[in-house]
Amino acid sequence: MTERNPHAVSHSVEQHVVQFYADEGTLIDQIWNFVSPALLAGDPVIIIAGSARLAKLESRLARHRWSGGLPVNARGRYIALDAEQALSQITINGQVNEQRFHDVIGGVVAQAAEYGSSQIKAYGEMVALLCAKQEEEAAIRLERFWNTLIGRHPLSLLCAYPIGAFSSNELGESFRQICDAHTHVRPALNHPLSENDADLQRTIASLQQKTAALESEVARRRKIENALSMREQELSDFLENALEGMHRVGPDGTILWANKAELQLLGYARDEYIGRNIADFHVDHGLITDVLNRLRQGEILYDCPARMRCKDGSIKHVLIHSNAQIVEGEFVSTRCLTRDVTDRVLLEQELNRKLEQLAEVDRRKDEFLAMLGHELRNPLAPILMSLELMRLCDNDSSLVLRSREMIERQATLMTRLVDDLLDVSRITRGKIALKPEQVTLGHIVERALEIVRPLIDERGHQLALDMPSGPVGFYGDPARLAQALANLLHNAAKYTEPGGRISLKARTEDSTLEISIADNGAGLDPALLDRAFDLFVQGEGSLVNARGGLGIGLTLVRTLIQLHGGTVAAHSEGIGRGSEFVVTLPLPAPPSESAQAPANDAGAGSAGNTVPRHILIVDDNIDAAESLGEFLKVSGHRVDIVHDGASAIAQATRFQPDVVILDIGMPAMDGYQVASRLRSQVGLTSSMLIAVTGYAQERDRISARQAGFDYHFAKPLDIDRLTGLINGANSS
Repeated sequence: MTERNPHAVSHSVEQHVVQFYADEGTLIDQIWNFVSPALLAGDPVIIIAGSARLAKLESRLARHRWSGGLPVNARGRYIALDAEQALSQITINGQVNEQRFHDVIGGVVAQAAEYGSSQIKAYGEMVALLCAKQEEEAAIRLERFWNTLIGRHPLSLLCAYPIGAFSSNELGESFRQICDAHTHVRPALNHPLSENDADLQRTIASLQQKTAALESEVARRRKIENALSMREQELSDFLENALEGMHRVGPDGTILWANKAELQLLGYARDEYIGRNIADFHVDHGLITDVLNRLRQGEILYDCPARMRCKDGSIKHVLIHSNAQIVEGEFVSTRCLTRDVTDRVLLEQELNRKLEQLAEVDRRKDEFLAMLGHELRNPLAPILMSLELMRLCDNDSSLVLRSREMIERQATLMTRLVDDLLDVSRITRGKIALKPEQVTLGHIVERALEIVRPLIDERGHQLALDMPSGPVGFYGDPARLAQALANLLHNAAKYTEPGGRISLKARTEDSTLEISIADNGAGLDPALLDRAFDLFVQGEGSLVNARGGLGIGLTLVRTLIQLHGGTVAAHSEGIGRGSEFVVTLPLPAPPSESAQAPANDAGAGSAGNTVPRHILIVDDNIDAAESLGEFLKVSGHRVDIVHDGASAIAQATRFQPDVVILDIGMPAMDGYQVASRLRSQVGLTSSMLIAVTGYAQERDRISARQAGFDYHFAKPLDIDRLTGLINGANSS
């Protein structure tokens, strides 16, 4: 028998009953069996339950053949309260309040007692709500409030708790106190026992609680065991399939276990590796003895460099991370992680070699610059001395003539030296010379794809082509055009994550061919778009910069396309949003020999007799402009001199010169922009425009022609050729 609390409620009649239940249907039956006799007898009935349970009880009432759902003598004596609302009314600051309980619930009981009945039946589940909130102490306190109320009124009360609410050993004491607070305890049974077996029922309820607690504990432990087993399996799978090599070694150096990465790193089968001594696989045998001794002393090793011998005889450079498993002071085994750094070590070795080479190159560069300075100073010294002699002895015509001849010889020497340096630069960077011929778009695209296809396939990209239905022919260098498209496709493949999308679309409109190459890759910083094609431009701190992009490749693309009279533009919505490069090429008829020259190289005309011209000189180098102006004035020409683009446009608008000699590299507005405006805005359609610049490559001549120049001169000027051209110019 269950031992009871000496302070438990003791009544000879069934006054305060607790019903434990396992299912809803059984509970409804128990409640009905408890209150229905009172309803038939016309005694008051109070139901305090949740809305769903109230609805079930009232449905049960409606199914019985009572007029209006209740016996005539019970009408008005059936009181139903919502348990949640009732609980909130007796709660103050989160605690059930005894005074509020007697005001609210006691008031309802007092109202029922006014009918003069000998017995009031009540069912309440506010205590169960408190247990559901894990407020068992509050539930026990509320049970005691009910006991006080039972002592004041002829009240018989049924409370109900789900037996599952006490399914832990920690709740055993709360369960006992709840049972002690009741006169009768009913276990969770489908068929109730005789009321005469009160002690048996308490014992059964206690055993049910303990059983529920035991089952809950068993389930909890099973869940923990399953979780531990799963975690152990996951850990085992993780270690076995980790990308880094891992192994365990016994205190004598015997290999106890190794994962797949370790075996694959060295090329051994499992039975060829496990069971042997780890020293057999190390190039430096003494290292293993040292490592084991350090681990035995409790040291943890990080990034310990070592060399391991593979099955094929090759050597792997590795870093070892290791610690010892020590149980009760005994060295049991080591846990080792083996990281392959062979590529890094080889790269470092290669970098060291490169650094040595760069140091040698730097030394040679210093020697070259020293030699260059010497070679430039050599002609400058006699030039300066000759100028000084001409200033001091300007009346000695013979000396002036010799000095002038010396200056001319030394200037020619300097010009040749600069030309030689330019040739070296062209060789270093690769001299670009077009070999134009009649080509087709399909052939160009096919050659470009041949170059890039291995990288596209390697990275698993999807390539979509959208080409015109018919052949598109034009005049160009097939190798250079294919190179330009291949560079753009290569960038798209390189800066798009594996499995990305790349598209090449081409269309013709009027006399223009437009080729678009787009991807869904890394994208470009919008702030970088305007400078994307400049030499050595890279995005600061971006994914593009991290992959070495936007160096010289795009500069080469722009140069090749411009040499063909076309343009290339970059578009992107930002980092991570993909990029699009659009190449636009003209579709002209094959050019004639004269048309193939981008701008007339200064060589036409002859010195002949001077024909007076109105000449405008535009150069921000004041000395260069003034000296050329004085020479042309002495030659009989009318000369105006300005030093910026805006002044040039204003001066040309007022006087309409016959010849404009225009420097290219000026600030604010360069020579190309000035020439274009002189042609389009000022209307100098028949005037001769001559470009003067230190840039003498083929693309510079093309740019000059496109801007509207008639001739292109590289500095220093060939005065005889310039004079011949001016004499042949049209007079305004």
